[in-house]
Amino acid sequence: MQRRLSLVGLADRLTLREQTAAMAGLLCIIVVAVSAAGAAWLARRDAVAEANLELVALARTMSDRLDQNMFERYREIRNLAQMEPLRGLWQDNPARSRAVLMQLQQSLSDYAWLGLAEPNGNVRAATRGMLEGVSVAQRPWFVNGLAGPAVEDVHDAKLLDGLLRKSPDEAPFRFVDVAMPVFGPTGAKVGVLGAHLSWNWAGNLRDNVLRNHDPALTSELWVIGRDGSVLLGPKDARPFDTAQLAGARYGVSFIDRSADQPMLTALAATKGQDDYPGLGWIVAARRPVDVALAPANRLTAVIALLGLAVAVIGAALAWFLAGTVASPLTRLCRSVDLIGRDPSAAGIQRQHGSRDILQLSAALRSLLRRLGTAERGARDAEATIRDVKAKADKQAREAEEKTRRLGSDLHTLQILADTDPLTSLLNRRAFLPFAEDAMNYYKRYRRNLGVLMFDIDHFKRINDSFGHAAGDEVIRAVAKIIAGQIRTTDKVARFGGEEFVVLLRETDAQGAENLANRIRESVGATVVTQGLAQIDLTISVGAAIVCEQDRDIEDVIERADKALYAAKSSGRNRVVLADADRAPAPAAT
Repeated sequence: MQRRLSLVGLADRLTLREQTAAMAGLLCIIVVAVSAAGAAWLARRDAVAEANLELVALARTMSDRLDQNMFERYREIRNLAQMEPLRGLWQDNPARSRAVLMQLQQSLSDYAWLGLAEPNGNVRAATRGMLEGVSVAQRPWFVNGLAGPAVEDVHDAKLLDGLLRKSPDEAPFRFVDVAMPVFGPTGAKVGVLGAHLSWNWAGNLRDNVLRNHDPALTSELWVIGRDGSVLLGPKDARPFDTAQLAGARYGVSFIDRSADQPMLTALAATKGQDDYPGLGWIVAARRPVDVALAPANRLTAVIALLGLAVAVIGAALAWFLAGTVASPLTRLCRSVDLIGRDPSAAGIQRQHGSRDILQLSAALRSLLRRLGTAERGARDAEATIRDVKAKADKQAREAEEKTRRLGSDLHTLQILADTDPLTSLLNRRAFLPFAEDAMNYYKRYRRNLGVLMFDIDHFKRINDSFGHAAGDEVIRAVAKIIAGQIRTTDKVARFGGEEFVVLLRETDAQGAENLANRIRESVGATVVTQGLAQIDLTISVGAAIVCEQDRDIEDVIERADKALYAAKSSGRNRVVLADADRAPAPAAT
C-alpha cells in the first residue's frame, strides 16, 4: 500500500508531458535492448555455426591429406616389393639392393630408413648401411610384415635413435612403419622390406594445410592416435574423452573448456584409402572461441550503438509529441484555475486537440453554465429575502412583537446557513470570509497566519465496518477535540466529509506544528464507543504558513492540502509542514 501511494505521489509531481516522454523513452530502450539481444544471439549462433563448418572442413582436409600421404607411401613400398625385375635382386649382392633403397630414399626425404631383412630377422641391406647385420626379428614391423602387408603406428625410434640423432639435445626420432613381404624368382618368401617414415612429415603437412586454409594462423591442428594420445600437438595437451572421440567418424564439433581459454574444436577421423587400411588417427582442429566469435561481437557492438541512437531520437521525438498532445489540456487547466481566482472570468474557451479534450472542455463549460444558473437563483433568493424583510419592517411598525419574532427567525436561519449541522462548526461558505479577511490583514500589516488541514485516517473503513452512525459519532468527536484546542481568535470549519480546516492568526511554523501535534495526540488517545465496538482514531495533518508567493488564501489552503496528502502518502497519523519553495516534507512526530 505504501509503495502504491509513493508511486501515486511521484506521478502527481510529474506533468502529463513528462510521464508520456518517460514511458515512450522506456519503451524505446526496451525495444532496442530486446532487438540488440536477439541480433546478438542470432549473430553468435551463425558465427558458431560458420566456425564449426570451417573447423570441420579443416579437420577433414587434414585427415584426407594424412590418408593420401600414407596411401602413397604404402603403395610405393608395396610396388617396390612386388616388382618382378627386382625379385632376383633381393638375394643378390647386398650393394645392389642398398642402391635401390638409397635411390627411393633420395626421391622422398620423409623416408628416414629403408631396409631389407632376411626371414631370420637379420638386416641384409639398408640405406647408408645402417643396421646391416643387426637382427630386427623382435620388431613389430618385421613380425607383421613377414605375415603380410603391415602399417605400424607412430612410435619412438629404438635401434636407429642413436644413429640418426646428430646430438643428444635433438628430439628423439619418431617413426611410422610400412612393411611388405618380399618374394624371390621362385615365389619363395625371401625377407621383409621395411620403411621408417619420419613423423616430421606430419608436422610439415599440418603447416602446409594451415597456410592454405587459415592464413591468419588462428587455428591449431592436432593428430590423435587410436588410443586417445596426442601424436601431433602440444606436449602438455589434454587428451579428449571417449565420448568426444566417438563422433569423429562423422565430423563433430564442440567447445572445449578444459584449456586456459575456451576453444572451438572439431574432430574428423582418418579412414584409410583403397587397400591402405589406415591407422585410426583422429584430427582435431581448434580455434579460440573469442577469435571465432569476433565478427559476431563487432556486429553486436554496432547494433547496440545504433539502438542507443534510436532510443535517444525516440525519446526526443516523444518529448516533442507529448508537448503537442498535452498543450490543450494545459491551456484548459489554466482557464479553469482563472475562473476560481478572477471574478471577471465568466467562462472558458472551447479547447481542441483530441476528442477527449473536446469532451472535457464541453463538460466544464456545461458545469459553469449550471453554476451560473445556481448563482442567479441565489441572487433571486436574496432579492426575495430583502423584499420579505422590507415588508416585515413595515409590519413591525404595526406589530412590534411580530417583528421581533421575525428577526429572531432570520438570525436562526443565518446561523443554520453558516453552521455544519453535524458538528455545529462553521461550514466552508462561512469560513472563507474569515480566511479572506485574515489574508488581507497579512498583506496590509504582515501579520502571520497559518492553515491546518485535518483528515480522519481510514474513515471509509470505519463507515464500512461500524456503520454511518458510528462515522457520524467519530466526526463529532474529532470536531469537539479540535474546537477545544484552538484559541478564540482562530476559526475551525468542517470542509466536508471527514476533513476539517483551522485558520490560525498570529502564529509561525513552529507554533502551527506544535498545535497540530497536540490535536493529533489528543485524537489518538480518544476511543469512540458505538454499541459494543471500541473505535480507535488517528488523524493526518497538513500545515502551511502564509508566504510572499501566495496570491490569495486559496494558495495557502492548497499548500496545506498537498501537505495533508503527503502525510497520508507517508504513512498517516503524522503532521507534514508545507514549504513555500519545495514539496511538503514530513515533520517529526
